Amino acid sequence: MKKIIAASVLCTSLLGASFSVTHAANECPTPKVATFFSQNGNIKQADLQNLVNQYLEQCKQAGIKPNLQQEQKPVVEQQKPATKPAQKPAPTQAQAPVASKPTTEGLTADEKQMFDLVNQERAKQGLAPLKVNMELQKLARLKAKDMIDKNYFSHQSPTYGSPFDMMKRYGVQYRTAGENIAGNSSVQGAHTSLMNSDGHRRNILNSAFTEVGIGIVDGGPYGKMFVQMFKG
Repeated sequence: MKKIIAASVLCTSLLGASFSVTHAANECPTPKVATFFSQNGNIKQADLQNLVNQYLEQCKQAGIKPNLQQEQKPVVEQQKPATKPAQKPAPTQAQAPVASKPTTEGLTADEKQMFDLVNQERAKQGLAPLKVNMELQKLARLKAKDMIDKNYFSHQSPTYGSPFDMMKRYGVQYRTAGENIAGNSSVQGAHTSLMNSDGHRRNILNSAFTEVGIGIVDGGPYGKMFVQMFKG
């Protein structure tokens, strides 16, 4: 049985038609024709047809059936150019949240007035406002009343000890703490006196403090007793 070796040579004309010629070795077409096929990628339609005619003639003379067929162009799926995703509008710079006014619920009118005066002083220095801490508020009132009842004016209480002892006694936790006391007939007068004292002013403008309790009780030799307790 004769061994058959299959081979395929492709030519592409200017018109874009593609022909595939399959032949058996040592038969039709001759090596010369196959070489022409392989060395001429682009030839004129007339030359291609002339070559095919030669092939057909050789096959006729050799008494074999030609194997010649036209092939379809390969279908190539071209990916659409990648479209750039729609650019999201550049995020607008978020506006700095407006600091909400600290709540003064539970404060008396005098206490609220002094609380506002304290935060106004802090705002002038670019400091964050203090928040009302109701635990400190309770202790400040107790301390103010204790000074009136026991007739003393001092940070050291005969009842509660130091302000820090008092905070610990009532479970108020802090990293840093401070106390201001004053006796005056008016809120504004007491505030002015505190701001004119270096040590008291430093407490009011201390950036480490974040919360305050303000106790104001009527009575005593000055008319009103004021206690400010700070923590941070």
